[in-house]
Amino acid sequence: MVEGAGNIIGGGWRCCVQADIVSQNATQAVIGVHIIYRRTDPSRWVASDAVSGGAWVNGVSTSTNTVNFGYRSFNGDVDLHTQQVTVTKQESAQTFSCRAFLNIPYGLPGRSEAHVNLTVPGITYAKPNPPKNVSWTRVNDSSVKAAWQSNYDNAARKYWKQIYADQCVGLNGGTQGAWGLVKALNWDALNYSYTGLKANARYQFRVAAQNPGGVSDHVYSGYIYTTPAAPVAVNAVKLSEQSVRVTVDASKSYVHGIRLRRRVNGGEWADITGGTPGATAEGWLPDINGIQNVTWTDTAAPAGQVQYAALVGRPVYGDDNSKTTLFSDWTYSNTIQTAVAPSAPTILNPTQNGAYVVNQPMTVAWKPNHPDGSAQSAAQVEVTDPSDVTVIEEQTTNTSYQRTPKSCGSYRIRVRTKGIHADWGAWSNYVTFTVAKYPNISINKPSGTITATPFTVAWTVADDTGVSSQTLIIQSDGVEKYRKTMDGSTRSLSIGASQYLPNNNSTLTITLVVRGGSGLESSTSVVRDVDWPDPAEPMAAIESNNDYAALVIVSFGVPEEGQSETVSASVIRVMPDGSEVLIASNLLDQQLAVDPIPPLNTDFHYRVVAYSAMGTTIARMVDARIESGFGVLNFGTDAGQTLLLGYNNTVSHKRSHSTSEFHFARGDGANALPSSYELDQLDSTVSVTGVWEWDQALWLRILSLADGYPYAWYREPSGLRVYVKAEQSVSVDIADKKNISYSADLTQLTWEEPVL
Repeated sequence: MVEGAGNIIGGGWRCCVQADIVSQNATQAVIGVHIIYRRTDPSRWVASDAVSGGAWVNGVSTSTNTVNFGYRSFNGDVDLHTQQVTVTKQESAQTFSCRAFLNIPYGLPGRSEAHVNLTVPGITYAKPNPPKNVSWTRVNDSSVKAAWQSNYDNAARKYWKQIYADQCVGLNGGTQGAWGLVKALNWDALNYSYTGLKANARYQFRVAAQNPGGVSDHVYSGYIYTTPAAPVAVNAVKLSEQSVRVTVDASKSYVHGIRLRRRVNGGEWADITGGTPGATAEGWLPDINGIQNVTWTDTAAPAGQVQYAALVGRPVYGDDNSKTTLFSDWTYSNTIQTAVAPSAPTILNPTQNGAYVVNQPMTVAWKPNHPDGSAQSAAQVEVTDPSDVTVIEEQTTNTSYQRTPKSCGSYRIRVRTKGIHADWGAWSNYVTFTVAKYPNISINKPSGTITATPFTVAWTVADDTGVSSQTLIIQSDGVEKYRKTMDGSTRSLSIGASQYLPNNNSTLTITLVVRGGSGLESSTSVVRDVDWPDPAEPMAAIESNNDYAALVIVSFGVPEEGQSETVSASVIRVMPDGSEVLIASNLLDQQLAVDPIPPLNTDFHYRVVAYSAMGTTIARMVDARIESGFGVLNFGTDAGQTLLLGYNNTVSHKRSHSTSEFHFARGDGANALPSSYELDQLDSTVSVTGVWEWDQALWLRILSLADGYPYAWYREPSGLRVYVKAEQSVSVDIADKKNISYSADLTQLTWEEPVL
C-alpha cells in the first residue's frame, strides 16, 4: 500500500489517499483507493454537515467517484471510503495516479486533495511454444540456412516477441565450445542464414522463441560439418620386404572415414584393398568413425619405392552417409624402399656416338635405377679400348668419375650397380664413343682492313679424321649478321653485297666452326675493320621550264684512285631558312629531278648526294634561283598542273587574328573599354587576278582546273609560297572574244608538300 498527503486546512486537518492492489489476475488488476481524514492538530476537532469526498484513478472512468457523507464529527483519523477501480494490464508494468479529495463546508471549512502513484505489474505471459518443423541446410562451407514454421498462441498468452538463433562450434578436431547467441530475430522471421562459418569445423545450431514470460524450449540441430582438413601427417614404416605400417594423424579433423591410396616408383595412384584391418574396394578403412589416429598395415607392399596418401571423409549431417559427404585434400607419406636387385642404369656420359679429346680428362657418369629406392652401394664400369682390351673399373657410392683416354679410336662402355639387395643389377646397354684430336684451323683472308665488296674469306683445316661440316659466322657489335654452312671440302668463300654488306667503319668478328670426322668441333676467329671509300663528288645542272619548275640534271663523278663507283643519287631542296625537302632519290647518272614548286626570285640551294654500293656518300651544294615576273598556281597532289597568272596580275593580302574581348568593372563609375586577348588563331587570305587574251584552249583549261582542284600552291614573284584552298572565278565576253578575266580567293592552310 502507498499513501499520499494533501493540503492542510486551517492548520487542523488534511485529506490523505492510500492505494493498493486489492486483487489481480493475468490481465487485470483491482485498485483500492482510500479517502482518509487526518487530524494535523491533536487539540482540534471538526464537525460539519454536508461533508463530501471522492476517489478515482486517472485515465480510468467510473460513475461513483464522488461520495456524500452528510454530517460528520471528526476527533481523530478516519478512513471514510474505499473506491475500487479495475484496470487492464499491458505488456509492461504501468504507473497509475490515484487521487482523493475531502470537502468540509463548516467548522474548519475547506477542500483538501491528495494523490499517490501506484505501480501495477504487466501482463503475466506464459512461456512461448518453440518453433516447429525446424530444418538446417548447408549452403557452402561458410553458410548454413535454418528455416521453421510459426508456433505462437496469442490467445494462451504465448505470443512471440523475438526468436533466438544460437550456435556452438568445435574447430580443428577439438571439443565443442559453449552456446552463444548469433542473432535475435523479429517475431515474424521464418528463416535465418548462419554465415561466416569456417572450414574444418563441427557446428550445432538451435532456435527458441522468447516473450516476457520466458524463453521457449530450444530446438536443436544435429552436428553439421564443414570440409575437413587433410591429415596432419602420413607416416610409412617398413616392417619387412612386403610389409609396411602406415600411420595417419588426423588429430586436427573430425574423422568419419579415412581413405588410403598407394603408388609405386612414382607411377599412378591406386586405391588399396586388404591389409590389416581390411580396407574396402575404394581404400576406406573400416570402423574408424571418430578415431583421429589410425594405423593400417600393408601386408602385400610391392617391391620398389612405395608411397601412400590419405584423406579424411566427413558427412555434412552427422554420420549420415546417404547425404552429402565432404573430403579433405590428400596428405602424402614418406617413400618406403622395398629391396630388389637394381635394374640397368642409364649412362649419362659419354653419350652414344659422342666424340672426346685424347689425353684430356672425360667424365663417366650414370643414373642408378633401383626400384626399391635403395642407394647405390657399388658400381662396375666396363671399358673396351680401340685395341679391344677390356677393363673393369670399380666404384662405390660415386655415380661419376674422371678417366683420361690415352689413344685415338673407338671405345665402348657399360655399367652395372648394386643396392641393398645382395645381387648385382643388370648391365646397361653399351655406349660407343670416339676419342680424337681437335681440328686445326687457320683463317688466312681477309688479312687486313676490308675495303671492297665482294670480299673473300679463306682458311686451312687439318684433321686426321676428315672434315664433316664447316660454318662461317660474321658478327658486328656482338650481333650475328651472316651465317653459312658448307661441306667439308670448301676452303674459301666470296661474300658479295647482295649476301651481306657491312656498315662502313664497323668492326667484324669472323668465326669459322669446323666439325671433324670424329665429331669434335673446333673454332677460330679473326677481327677485321671495314673502311669503304667514298664515291666521287656529283655534279648538277639546274634549269627552269615554262611552268617555273626547277629541272635538276644529275651527273655522277668519275672515281679516282681510292674512290668508289657511284650507284645512285638523291636531290634535296634547301630553303633559305634551312628547311629541307627530298625531291628525288635513287637517281641514275644523267637522270632528271623535277621540283614543281621552287620559290620564285629567291636564292636557295639543292643538295645533290651520291651513294656508293657500300653505302658511303658525298654531297655537293648547288646554288639555284628561278626568275619569274608572274604569280603561279600549281594544282594536283603532285603540283603538276600549272596556271601562270598572266598580264595585269594583281595581288592583295589580308590577315585576321582571332581575339576575345572582355569588359571589366573600373570601380570609379567611368565607362570601361574592353580588354582584348589573343587566341593564337590566324586567318590569312590572298586575292589574285590575271588577264589573258582570248584563247579557247586556255579558257577550257582554266575551267577544268577550277572544276577539278579545291586546293593549290600559290607562288608569287616576291618569293612567297603558300598552300591554299582556292575559290576561282573566270569570265569572258564570248561573243566579242575579249580578254579572259580570272580571279581567285585563296585561303591559306597549313603547309603541305606535293607528293613527288
